[in-house]
Amino acid sequence: MKTVCTFNNPECPAEICRLNGWTVGTKLVGNEGYGDFVIEITAIGEEKILCKWARKSGGFYEESATLACREWNEVDG
Repeated sequence: MKTVCTFNNPECPAEICRLNGWTVGTKLVGNEGYGDFVIEITAIGEEKILCKWARKSGGFYEESATLACREWNEVDG
């Protein structure tokens, strides 16, 4: 399956996930110029997705993601 680019993609995040075959539990890595950042998809709706994000102070929080601010790729393994 060819990966659909996420950066500046006008598709809604849920559709990008469907096109890429990403499901709940998929981990994605992206870099916005400050080093790699990993998120985990926790829910996929009609148009939006929820992801688990790491806090800089430790722990995690859950928040929606647009996926368009950086190029995201599935984490291997």
